[in-house]
Amino acid sequence: MSIEPGADELRMRALLKQRIDPKPADWWEPKPEPAEPDDEPELETAGRPPVFAPAPAYWPRPHVPAVLVHAPERAAAAISPRTRRLLYNASAAGAGWGLGLYQRFAWALNDCGTSQGVPAALVLGIGGALVIAHVWDRRTRHWWPGIAWVARIPLATALLALALYAPAAP
Repeated sequence: MSIEPGADELRMRALLKQRIDPKPADWWEPKPEPAEPDDEPELETAGRPPVFAPAPAYWPRPHVPAVLVHAPERAAAAISPRTRRLLYNASAAGAGWGLGLYQRFAWALNDCGTSQGVPAALVLGIGGALVIAHVWDRRTRHWWPGIAWVARIPLATALLALALYAPAAP
């Protein structure tokens, strides 16, 4: 057996040295640009279509379903705007009732009415509704309809509590 490395081992050492330390001694200097060969002919592809281009009708074009496009028109024809407004606000007030907001507003009105009097409770109810309308609802009206409906719940619930406030009831 010989101790000297063979040709394959020397070649592998050289390749590994290039991979581990690929920087030449003058790595800070820019490399010269390789000269372009002049003897290669250029391919003229300006007039030909691409080889692997799909046909125009191959990929489906996404579109909004017709049910969603025509639903607002059909709803506008089926329900008047006043009825839609009533259903929108009534459902928001019903959601506030279900979430327990009505009980809080009604308790505040009742507590103010028993301690300060009915006019103070009405001022609290009307003032609270105006503050909610001005600070919160006015800024959320233009949002996406589902989120705007959720944002309408406090105002609709406050108005419901004010409308159902009965100081003479036992």
